[in-house]
Amino acid sequence: MLILANGTMKAGLALIMVVALAACGNDRGSADNNDFGNIRERAGDEAVARVNGTTIYASDVAREATAQKLIQVGDPLPKGSKIYQQVLDDLVDQRLLALEAVRKGLDRNGEAKRRLQAARERILGNILVENVISQAVTDEAIRRMYDEQAKLSPPADEVRARHILVKTKAEAEDVITKLKGGTDFAKLALEKSIDPGSRLEGGSLGYFSKDAMVEPFANAAFSQKVGEISEPVQTEFGWHVIQVEDRRKQTPPGFDEMRPRIVRFMTFDEIQKLISQLRLAAIVERDDKPNEATTPPLAVEGAKPALQDEANP
Repeated sequence: MLILANGTMKAGLALIMVVALAACGNDRGSADNNDFGNIRERAGDEAVARVNGTTIYASDVAREATAQKLIQVGDPLPKGSKIYQQVLDDLVDQRLLALEAVRKGLDRNGEAKRRLQAARERILGNILVENVISQAVTDEAIRRMYDEQAKLSPPADEVRARHILVKTKAEAEDVITKLKGGTDFAKLALEKSIDPGSRLEGGSLGYFSKDAMVEPFANAAFSQKVGEISEPVQTEFGWHVIQVEDRRKQTPPGFDEMRPRIVRFMTFDEIQKLISQLRLAAIVERDDKPNEATTPPLAVEGAKPALQDEANP
């Protein structure tokens, strides 16, 4: 990471040095436009800054803002915005650093060339992955997976219930007697329940699926009729008196809600498939076994060297 003049650390800026110097593998010690690919202007790309004769383009700003996660891919980035100005400042500073490194010939030493080569491999690999994903993870494919998952996962049952939680079975039985005698459930929940999450809501737990509650509570709630008051139900939290208020089918999550999760799944799946295909087609030789110990045994104090002639000490 690079520390900028304003004292902030920008992890994404490390990539700019790599990109800026990627074309600097020649033996010239001076920086010129060709080092940064500016002999031919980028068609359809707006030049937004000039730094010592080199150009920074609008696409560079958008790419860096995305890399720093300041915007999402494809989001607009108005010129007058704070983010735009911040990122452009970062790119100008980074270009100045890169030009100075080239002027001093730092791009020609062995370590620089090795690091640039490693960066080139990473960037090319990322571009390949992006290309594969852009072709596979399309809006049509995402929608198709959503529809398939909807068919494979029918909506579960849900109940809306309320409860009163007390410490003992005797207290639960007393609550049941009062409810059957006409005492208001919400009033009794406020007075008696020890569940801080629901007592102020009249004991209401809202809608929930069976797997959202501990087993004894869920079994009782899902076996009851609407409006019925349960017998005392014991769980690890105490004794419950439950009343089911409604039943319904769970509303499946909408497409917009599921889309980010589907995209993550499909992206990971496509990367795994790509790597597997490349490995199957490749010849990979590797040595990652630990080296055998080569340390000589420790000499015994006072012992004679093994090759010393006993007759001629």
